[in-house]
Amino acid sequence: MVVALIALLATLAGLAATGLLFARTFNERRPHLIAWSLAVAGLTLAVGAMAAGGLAGFSGMLFRLMEVGGALIAPVFLAVGVAELISHYVQVRFAAWLVAISYSIVAVVIALLDPVETKTFGHGIPSPSSGYSPLPVTLINVAHVIVVIALAACTGMTAMRARNRDREAYEYQLPVALAALAGVFVVAGAGGYLPAVLEVFALGAAAGLVTYSAIQTAPYVEDEAHPRGEDRPRRHHAPDRMQVQGAPPGYPPPVQSSIPPSVQAAMTPAPAAPLPPPMSDPFPPALPVADPIPQAGSSTGPTPGGLAMYGQITVYTLFDGRVEAFDRLAQDAVQAARAVEPDLLIFTSHEVAGAPNQRIFYQLFRDFAAYTEHQRQPHLQRFLADVRPHVVSTNVIELKLGAAKVLPLPSLTGGFSL
Repeated sequence: MVVALIALLATLAGLAATGLLFARTFNERRPHLIAWSLAVAGLTLAVGAMAAGGLAGFSGMLFRLMEVGGALIAPVFLAVGVAELISHYVQVRFAAWLVAISYSIVAVVIALLDPVETKTFGHGIPSPSSGYSPLPVTLINVAHVIVVIALAACTGMTAMRARNRDREAYEYQLPVALAALAGVFVVAGAGGYLPAVLEVFALGAAAGLVTYSAIQTAPYVEDEAHPRGEDRPRRHHAPDRMQVQGAPPGYPPPVQSSIPPSVQAAMTPAPAAPLPPPMSDPFPPALPVADPIPQAGSSTGPTPGGLAMYGQITVYTLFDGRVEAFDRLAQDAVQAARAVEPDLLIFTSHEVAGAPNQRIFYQLFRDFAAYTEHQRQPHLQRFLADVRPHVVSTNVIELKLGAAKVLPLPSLTGGFSL
Protein backbone atom coordinates (compact mmCIF):
# COMPACT_ATOMS: atom_id res chain seq x y z
CA MET A 1 0.00 0.00 0.00
CA VAL A 2 2.86 2.41 0.81
CA VAL A 3 4.43 1.75 -2.59
CA ALA A 4 1.08 2.39 -4.31
CA LEU A 5 0.63 5.75 -2.53
CA ILE A 6 4.16 6.84 -3.43
CA ALA A 7 3.52 5.82 -7.03
CA LEU A 8 0.26 7.80 -6.99
CA LEU A 9 2.08 10.94 -5.84
CA ALA A 10 4.73 10.36 -8.49
CA THR A 11 1.97 10.03 -11.10
CA LEU A 12 0.44 13.38 -10.16
CA ALA A 13 3.85 15.06 -10.31
CA GLY A 14 4.55 13.34 -13.63
CA LEU A 15 1.30 14.62 -15.10
CA ALA A 16 2.21 18.17 -14.12
CA ALA A 17 5.70 17.78 -15.59
CA THR A 18 4.31 16.28 -18.79
CA GLY A 19 1.89 19.17 -19.22
CA LEU A 20 4.67 21.71 -18.64
CA LEU A 21 6.99 20.10 -21.18
CA PHE A 22 4.32 19.68 -23.84
CA ALA A 23 3.33 23.35 -23.38
CA ARG A 24 6.94 24.48 -23.86
CA THR A 25 7.32 22.13 -26.80
CA PHE A 26 4.24 23.60 -28.47
CA ASN A 27 5.55 27.15 -27.97
CA GLU A 28 9.20 26.58 -28.89
CA ARG A 29 9.11 23.52 -31.19
CA ARG A 30 12.64 22.42 -30.33
CA PRO A 31 13.28 18.76 -31.23
CA HIS A 32 14.99 17.76 -27.98
CA LEU A 33 11.97 19.05 -26.03
CA ILE A 34 9.71 16.83 -28.12
CA ALA A 35 11.81 13.76 -27.29
CA TRP A 36 12.01 14.59 -23.60
CA SER A 37 8.28 15.26 -23.43
CA LEU A 38 7.69 11.73 -24.76
CA ALA A 39 10.17 10.35 -22.21
CA VAL A 40 8.42 12.05 -19.27
CA ALA A 41 5.03 10.91 -20.60
CA GLY A 42 6.34 7.33 -20.70
CA LEU A 43 7.59 7.59 -17.11
CA THR A 44 4.23 9.00 -16.00
CA LEU A 45 2.44 6.10 -17.70
CA ALA A 46 4.73 3.64 -15.91
CA VAL A 47 4.28 5.04 -12.39
CA GLY A 48 0.54 5.39 -13.03
CA ALA A 49 0.35 1.70 -13.86
CA MET A 50 2.39 0.97 -10.72
CA ALA A 51 -0.06 2.98 -8.61
CA ALA A 52 -3.11 1.23 -10.10
CA GLY A 53 -1.50 -2.19 -9.80
CA GLY A 54 -0.44 -1.60 -6.22
CA LEU A 55 -3.96 -0.58 -5.22
CA ALA A 56 -6.06 -3.04 -7.24
CA GLY A 57 -3.55 -5.72 -8.21
CA PHE A 58 -1.64 -6.01 -11.48
CA SER A 59 -3.38 -7.21 -14.60
CA GLY A 60 -1.84 -8.08 -17.94
CA MET A 61 -2.71 -4.64 -19.34
CA LEU A 62 -1.23 -2.72 -16.38
CA PHE A 63 1.93 -4.81 -16.65
CA ARG A 64 2.23 -4.03 -20.37
CA LEU A 65 1.64 -0.31 -19.86
CA MET A 66 4.28 -0.19 -17.13
CA GLU A 67 6.87 -1.88 -19.34
CA VAL A 68 6.02 0.02 -22.53
CA GLY A 69 6.13 3.41 -20.80
CA GLY A 70 9.02 2.96 -18.39
CA ALA A 71 11.22 0.30 -20.00
CA LEU A 72 10.91 1.26 -23.68
CA ILE A 73 9.57 4.72 -24.50
CA ALA A 74 11.19 6.64 -21.63
CA PRO A 75 14.85 5.54 -22.00
CA VAL A 76 14.86 5.52 -25.81
CA PHE A 77 13.51 9.06 -26.25
CA LEU A 78 15.55 10.35 -23.33
CA ALA A 79 18.67 9.36 -25.26
CA VAL A 80 17.28 10.86 -28.49
CA GLY A 81 16.72 14.18 -26.72
CA VAL A 82 20.32 14.32 -25.51
CA ALA A 83 21.66 13.49 -28.99
CA GLU A 84 19.39 16.12 -30.55
CA LEU A 85 20.53 18.72 -28.03
CA ILE A 86 24.31 18.40 -28.43
CA SER A 87 24.92 17.09 -31.95
CA HIS A 88 26.05 19.59 -34.60
CA TYR A 89 25.37 17.19 -37.49
CA VAL A 90 21.93 16.80 -38.97
CA GLN A 91 22.82 13.27 -40.11
CA VAL A 92 23.41 12.16 -36.51
CA ARG A 93 20.17 13.70 -35.30
CA PHE A 94 18.18 12.18 -38.17
CA ALA A 95 19.71 8.75 -37.52
CA ALA A 96 18.88 8.98 -33.81
CA TRP A 97 15.23 9.70 -34.55
CA LEU A 98 15.03 7.03 -37.25
CA VAL A 99 16.50 4.29 -35.03
CA ALA A 100 14.45 5.34 -31.99
CA ILE A 101 11.12 5.43 -33.81
CA SER A 102 11.72 2.21 -35.75
CA TYR A 103 12.95 0.25 -32.74
CA SER A 104 10.20 1.62 -30.48
CA ILE A 105 7.42 0.69 -32.89
CA VAL A 106 8.66 -2.89 -33.22
CA ALA A 107 9.36 -3.34 -29.51
CA VAL A 108 6.10 -1.73 -28.37
CA VAL A 109 3.99 -3.86 -30.71
CA ILE A 110 5.68 -7.03 -29.46
CA ALA A 111 5.36 -5.91 -25.82
CA LEU A 112 1.64 -5.23 -26.25
CA LEU A 113 0.86 -8.44 -28.13
CA ASP A 114 3.13 -10.94 -26.39
CA PRO A 115 1.16 -13.30 -24.09
CA VAL A 116 1.57 -12.35 -20.44
CA GLU A 117 1.52 -14.83 -17.56
CA THR A 118 -0.69 -13.18 -14.90
CA LYS A 119 -0.68 -15.99 -12.34
CA THR A 120 2.45 -14.62 -10.70
CA PHE A 121 1.05 -11.09 -10.38
CA GLY A 122 -0.27 -9.58 -7.20
CA HIS A 123 0.01 -6.14 -5.63
CA GLY A 124 3.80 -6.11 -5.87
CA ILE A 125 5.60 -4.57 -8.84
CA PRO A 126 6.59 -7.37 -11.25
CA SER A 127 9.87 -7.45 -13.18
CA PRO A 128 9.87 -7.78 -17.00
CA SER A 129 11.04 -11.40 -16.88
CA SER A 130 8.23 -12.43 -14.52
CA GLY A 131 5.51 -11.85 -17.13
CA TYR A 132 7.11 -11.72 -20.58
CA SER A 133 8.60 -14.40 -22.78
CA PRO A 134 12.33 -14.09 -23.71
CA LEU A 135 11.74 -12.00 -26.86
CA PRO A 136 10.25 -8.84 -25.22
CA VAL A 137 12.75 -9.11 -22.38
CA THR A 138 15.60 -9.23 -24.90
CA LEU A 139 14.25 -6.18 -26.75
CA ILE A 140 14.05 -4.26 -23.46
CA ASN A 141 17.58 -5.24 -22.44
CA VAL A 142 19.02 -4.31 -25.84
CA ALA A 143 17.32 -0.91 -25.69
CA HIS A 144 18.77 -0.30 -22.23
CA VAL A 145 22.29 -1.20 -23.33
CA ILE A 146 22.08 1.13 -26.34
CA VAL A 147 20.67 3.94 -24.21
CA VAL A 148 23.40 3.67 -21.58
CA ILE A 149 26.15 3.67 -24.22
CA ALA A 150 24.60 6.63 -26.06
CA LEU A 151 24.17 8.69 -22.88
CA ALA A 152 27.73 7.97 -21.76
CA ALA A 153 29.08 8.98 -25.19
CA CYS A 154 27.03 12.18 -25.27
CA THR A 155 28.10 13.14 -21.75
CA GLY A 156 31.77 12.57 -22.57
CA MET A 157 31.50 14.48 -25.84
CA THR A 158 29.86 17.44 -24.09
CA ALA A 159 32.55 17.54 -21.40
CA MET A 160 35.31 17.37 -24.02
CA ARG A 161 33.82 20.19 -26.09
CA ALA A 162 33.34 22.30 -22.96
CA ARG A 163 37.04 21.91 -22.12
CA ASN A 164 37.78 23.18 -25.63
CA ARG A 165 35.86 26.38 -24.78
CA ASP A 166 32.74 25.55 -26.74
CA ARG A 167 30.24 27.91 -25.13
CA GLU A 168 27.17 25.89 -26.12
CA ALA A 169 28.68 22.71 -24.65
CA TYR A 170 29.62 24.60 -21.49
CA GLU A 171 26.03 25.71 -21.00
CA TYR A 172 24.66 22.21 -21.67
CA GLN A 173 27.03 20.32 -19.35
CA LEU A 174 24.63 20.28 -16.41
CA PRO A 175 21.45 19.41 -18.39
CA VAL A 176 23.23 16.61 -20.24
CA ALA A 177 24.74 15.21 -17.03
CA LEU A 178 21.34 15.26 -15.29
CA ALA A 179 19.67 13.62 -18.28
CA ALA A 180 22.32 10.90 -18.25
CA LEU A 181 21.69 10.34 -14.53
CA ALA A 182 17.98 10.13 -15.28
CA GLY A 183 18.75 7.44 -17.87
CA VAL A 184 20.57 5.40 -15.22
CA PHE A 185 17.56 5.72 -12.91
CA VAL A 186 15.18 4.63 -15.67
CA VAL A 187 17.22 1.58 -16.62
CA ALA A 188 17.66 0.54 -12.98
CA GLY A 189 14.01 1.13 -12.06
CA ALA A 190 12.24 -0.19 -15.15
CA GLY A 191 14.63 -3.10 -15.58
CA GLY A 192 13.58 -4.71 -12.31
CA TYR A 193 17.00 -4.31 -10.64
CA LEU A 194 15.74 -2.45 -7.55
CA PRO A 195 13.27 -3.14 -4.72
CA ALA A 196 9.71 -1.97 -5.34
CA VAL A 197 9.94 1.26 -3.34
CA LEU A 198 13.22 2.24 -4.98
CA GLU A 199 11.80 1.50 -8.44
CA VAL A 200 9.09 4.09 -7.90
CA PHE A 201 11.55 6.61 -6.49
CA ALA A 202 13.93 6.01 -9.41
CA LEU A 203 11.29 6.58 -12.08
CA GLY A 204 9.86 9.62 -10.30
CA ALA A 205 13.32 11.12 -9.83
CA ALA A 206 14.10 10.48 -13.50
CA ALA A 207 11.00 12.41 -14.56
CA GLY A 208 12.02 15.32 -12.34
CA LEU A 209 15.58 15.37 -13.66
CA VAL A 210 14.44 15.34 -17.28
CA THR A 211 11.98 18.17 -16.64
CA TYR A 212 14.63 20.27 -14.91
CA SER A 213 17.09 19.64 -17.73
CA ALA A 214 14.49 20.68 -20.31
CA ILE A 215 13.79 23.92 -18.46
CA GLN A 216 17.52 24.70 -18.33
CA THR A 217 17.93 24.27 -22.08
CA ALA A 218 14.76 26.04 -23.24
CA PRO A 219 15.09 29.72 -24.31
CA TYR A 220 13.22 32.39 -22.41
CA VAL A 221 10.31 33.95 -24.28
CA GLU A 222 8.04 36.92 -23.65
CA ASP A 223 5.27 36.08 -21.21
CA GLU A 224 3.17 37.67 -18.50
CA ALA A 225 5.62 36.67 -15.78
CA HIS A 226 8.39 38.71 -17.45
CA PRO A 227 6.78 41.70 -19.20
CA ARG A 228 8.54 43.93 -21.65
CA GLY A 229 11.47 45.79 -20.18
CA GLU A 230 11.74 43.61 -17.05
CA ASP A 231 14.95 41.75 -16.33
CA ARG A 232 14.72 38.04 -17.10
CA PRO A 233 16.60 35.15 -15.51
CA ARG A 234 19.47 33.94 -17.65
CA ARG A 235 21.30 30.66 -17.94
CA HIS A 236 24.90 30.49 -16.74
CA HIS A 237 27.54 31.39 -19.28
CA ALA A 238 31.09 30.33 -19.93
CA PRO A 239 33.83 31.58 -17.55
CA ASP A 240 34.81 35.23 -17.56
CA ARG A 241 37.89 34.55 -19.67
CA MET A 242 35.52 33.90 -22.61
CA GLN A 243 33.80 37.29 -22.27
CA VAL A 244 34.73 40.90 -22.75
CA GLN A 245 33.42 43.79 -20.69
CA GLY A 246 31.53 46.66 -22.29
CA ALA A 247 29.11 44.77 -24.54
CA PRO A 248 25.69 46.45 -24.69
CA PRO A 249 23.05 44.79 -22.49
CA GLY A 250 20.89 42.14 -24.16
CA TYR A 251 23.53 40.97 -26.65
CA PRO A 252 25.41 37.67 -26.34
CA PRO A 253 28.92 38.25 -24.91
CA PRO A 254 31.49 38.94 -27.64
CA VAL A 255 34.61 36.84 -27.98
CA GLN A 256 37.79 38.26 -26.52
CA SER A 257 40.17 39.88 -29.00
CA SER A 258 43.50 38.15 -29.49
CA ILE A 259 45.30 41.46 -30.22
CA PRO A 260 47.37 42.66 -27.21
CA PRO A 261 46.23 45.98 -25.67
CA SER A 262 49.52 47.66 -26.54
CA VAL A 263 49.10 46.76 -30.21
CA GLN A 264 45.48 47.90 -30.16
CA ALA A 265 46.58 51.27 -28.74
CA ALA A 266 49.17 51.64 -31.47
CA MET A 267 46.59 50.78 -34.13
CA THR A 268 44.11 53.41 -32.87
CA PRO A 269 44.54 56.64 -34.86
CA ALA A 270 44.90 59.88 -32.93
CA PRO A 271 41.89 62.19 -33.14
CA ALA A 272 42.26 64.82 -35.80
CA ALA A 273 42.28 68.45 -34.69
CA PRO A 274 39.37 70.54 -35.96
CA LEU A 275 40.14 72.66 -39.00
CA PRO A 276 40.18 76.41 -38.39
CA PRO A 277 37.23 78.29 -39.86
CA PRO A 278 37.70 80.26 -43.08
CA MET A 279 38.47 83.90 -42.56
CA SER A 280 35.45 84.89 -44.63
CA ASP A 281 33.04 82.90 -42.46
CA PRO A 282 31.57 85.17 -39.76
CA PHE A 283 30.03 82.19 -37.91
CA PRO A 284 32.76 79.72 -36.83
CA PRO A 285 31.58 76.15 -36.26
CA ALA A 286 30.98 74.93 -32.74
CA LEU A 287 33.66 72.79 -31.11
CA PRO A 288 32.99 69.04 -31.38
CA VAL A 289 31.90 67.01 -28.40
CA ALA A 290 34.85 65.13 -26.86
CA ASP A 291 33.33 61.65 -27.11
CA PRO A 292 30.14 61.23 -29.15
CA ILE A 293 29.91 57.48 -28.46
CA PRO A 294 27.45 56.88 -25.61
CA GLN A 295 27.90 54.20 -23.01
CA ALA A 296 25.07 51.73 -22.48
CA GLY A 297 22.48 53.16 -20.13
CA SER A 298 23.80 56.74 -20.26
CA SER A 299 22.63 59.81 -22.12
CA THR A 300 24.56 61.37 -24.98
CA GLY A 301 24.82 64.69 -26.72
CA PRO A 302 24.95 65.48 -30.41
CA THR A 303 27.88 64.36 -32.51
CA PRO A 304 29.92 66.74 -34.72
CA GLY A 305 27.81 68.31 -37.39
CA GLY A 306 24.67 68.11 -35.23
CA LEU A 307 24.06 64.38 -35.83
CA ALA A 308 23.01 62.16 -32.91
CA MET A 309 22.69 58.80 -34.62
CA TYR A 310 23.99 55.61 -33.05
CA GLY A 311 25.33 52.60 -34.95
CA GLN A 312 26.35 49.06 -34.14
CA ILE A 313 27.77 46.03 -35.96
CA THR A 314 27.41 42.50 -34.58
CA VAL A 315 29.40 39.63 -36.09
CA TYR A 316 27.94 36.14 -35.53
CA THR A 317 29.98 32.98 -36.11
CA LEU A 318 27.65 29.99 -36.53
CA PHE A 319 27.90 26.25 -36.08
CA ASP A 320 27.99 24.05 -39.16
CA GLY A 321 24.50 23.28 -40.41
CA ARG A 322 22.85 26.12 -38.45
CA VAL A 323 23.01 28.89 -41.08
CA GLU A 324 19.53 28.37 -42.54
CA ALA A 325 17.88 28.34 -39.12
CA PHE A 326 19.74 31.52 -38.14
CA ASP A 327 18.70 33.26 -41.36
CA ARG A 328 15.04 32.41 -40.75
CA LEU A 329 15.21 33.88 -37.24
CA ALA A 330 17.01 36.96 -38.57
CA GLN A 331 14.35 37.49 -41.24
CA ASP A 332 11.59 37.28 -38.58
CA ALA A 333 13.42 39.83 -36.40
CA VAL A 334 13.87 42.25 -39.31
CA GLN A 335 10.20 41.97 -40.31
CA ALA A 336 9.12 42.68 -36.72
CA ALA A 337 11.49 45.65 -36.43
CA ARG A 338 10.20 47.11 -39.70
CA ALA A 339 6.66 47.06 -38.32
CA VAL A 340 7.17 48.59 -34.86
CA GLU A 341 10.49 50.51 -34.77
CA PRO A 342 10.34 53.67 -36.91
CA ASP A 343 13.54 55.06 -35.30
CA LEU A 344 15.58 52.00 -36.27
CA LEU A 345 16.82 53.41 -39.57
CA ILE A 346 18.81 50.40 -40.84
CA PHE A 347 18.59 46.84 -39.56
CA THR A 348 20.07 44.33 -41.97
CA SER A 349 21.81 40.97 -41.97
CA HIS A 350 24.73 40.44 -44.36
CA GLU A 351 26.32 37.25 -45.62
CA VAL A 352 30.13 37.25 -45.63
CA ALA A 353 31.85 36.33 -48.90
CA GLY A 354 34.22 33.43 -48.31
CA ALA A 355 32.88 32.76 -44.78
CA PRO A 356 29.55 30.91 -45.10
CA ASN A 357 29.25 30.41 -41.33
CA GLN A 358 29.38 34.12 -40.54
CA ARG A 359 26.65 36.75 -40.53
CA ILE A 360 27.05 40.48 -39.92
CA PHE A 361 24.21 42.59 -38.51
CA TYR A 362 24.38 46.33 -39.23
CA GLN A 363 22.10 48.61 -37.22
CA LEU A 364 21.69 52.39 -37.38
CA PHE A 365 19.43 54.20 -34.90
CA ARG A 366 18.06 57.73 -35.06
CA ASP A 367 19.53 58.39 -31.61
CA PHE A 368 20.67 56.53 -28.52
CA ALA A 369 17.13 56.57 -27.09
CA ALA A 370 16.01 54.55 -30.12
CA TYR A 371 18.77 52.02 -29.39
CA THR A 372 17.63 51.77 -25.76
CA GLU A 373 14.04 51.21 -26.88
CA HIS A 374 15.25 48.58 -29.37
CA GLN A 375 16.87 46.65 -26.50
CA ARG A 376 13.47 46.29 -24.81
CA GLN A 377 11.59 44.99 -27.84
CA PRO A 378 10.08 41.47 -27.42
CA HIS A 379 11.13 40.43 -30.92
CA LEU A 380 14.78 41.24 -30.12
CA GLN A 381 14.62 39.27 -26.87
CA ARG A 382 13.15 36.28 -28.73
CA PHE A 383 15.78 36.53 -31.45
CA LEU A 384 18.69 36.62 -28.99
CA ALA A 385 17.30 33.62 -27.10
CA ASP A 386 16.44 31.55 -30.18
CA VAL A 387 19.76 32.02 -31.99
CA ARG A 388 21.88 31.02 -28.98
CA PRO A 389 22.01 27.28 -29.90
CA HIS A 390 23.22 28.19 -33.40
CA VAL A 391 26.00 30.65 -32.48
CA VAL A 392 29.62 29.77 -31.69
CA SER A 393 30.70 33.33 -30.86
CA THR A 394 29.75 36.96 -31.34
CA ASN A 395 31.59 40.27 -31.55
CA VAL A 396 29.86 43.62 -31.03
CA ILE A 397 31.36 46.81 -32.53
CA GLU A 398 30.02 50.26 -31.62
CA LEU A 399 30.19 52.91 -34.34
CA LYS A 400 30.83 56.63 -34.40
CA LEU A 401 28.85 58.41 -37.05
CA GLY A 402 31.22 60.35 -39.29
CA ALA A 403 30.71 61.76 -42.73
CA ALA A 404 27.75 60.03 -44.36
CA LYS A 405 25.56 60.00 -47.41
CA VAL A 406 22.29 58.11 -46.89
CA LEU A 407 19.72 57.74 -49.63
CA PRO A 408 16.27 56.13 -49.41
CA LEU A 409 16.73 52.41 -50.04
CA PRO A 410 14.21 49.92 -51.39
CA SER A 411 12.73 47.34 -49.02
CA LEU A 412 14.91 44.29 -49.59
CA THR A 413 14.14 40.68 -48.75
CA GLY A 414 17.53 40.40 -47.06
CA GLY A 415 16.48 42.87 -44.42
CA PHE A 416 16.79 46.66 -44.91
CA SER A 417 14.38 48.57 -42.72
CA LEU A 418 14.26 52.31 -43.24
